[in-house]
Amino acid sequence: MTSQPEVVTKLVLATSAMLFSAVAAVLLDGSPNSHARFPAWMRRCPSKNWTSTLSFDFETRRASCLVLYADNGREFVEVRLTRGTAMLRLGAGRSLSAGSGLDDGRTHSVALGFTDETATLTVDRASQSLPLVSSSRSPVVPPTTRGDFSVYVGGLPVDFRSGQRLDQLAAPSAAFEPALVGSVRNVAYSTQCGGDVEVVRMVSGSGVRSGVDDSCADYDPCQNAAPCLSTDEGPLCDCSFTDYVGPFCALG
Repeated sequence: MTSQPEVVTKLVLATSAMLFSAVAAVLLDGSPNSHARFPAWMRRCPSKNWTSTLSFDFETRRASCLVLYADNGREFVEVRLTRGTAMLRLGAGRSLSAGSGLDDGRTHSVALGFTDETATLTVDRASQSLPLVSSSRSPVVPPTTRGDFSVYVGGLPVDFRSGQRLDQLAAPSAAFEPALVGSVRNVAYSTQCGGDVEVVRMVSGSGVRSGVDDSCADYDPCQNAAPCLSTDEGPLCDCSFTDYVGPFCALG
């Protein structure tokens, strides 16, 4: 007999396959404010026997970065790469990991499936599941009727890194994760309880590229091993990985 997580995973993978070429990729340059925001997502429904899914495809050569973050002020869902492996983090010490070598610049598919009892992470058809209830059958996290999860791809706006905006995050550490350098496409989920899974489009963003030219290949001005980011305005040096500052990461 097929388990509920397996059914969810097959549903999400089938939907992702049908929509694979439906939406052009969102290209992110990885600059400090680089991010793309998508419509609100219903992570949990008040009805019984609900199922919630979210899927997307991505490409990157950055081994460790924030890929997707969803937050409603109390709970969060975070997908990030850690040394080329995808990790799903849900808080309260709960996490899943799947895949390896995902920073190879090729297209990889990620699908998240949730029920009232289980979370499932699927990366390129390899799945891992995590129970969301304790041995006493009580939810690990008290249920909430708030379903308006804000969804960000590739990073978070820079104003989340301090003040009131930082305090609003259920997982403040996400604001300081390195941004994704690459592309994300076919972001799909149900935006209402009982609704069909649909491809959703970016509603706002920053650091989103309109072209694919690699300006860093023509001229890389970055010093002290700082990564060079190709933006629509030209090369940009990312000093966050070094002990240097300045436009070219040359000042100690």
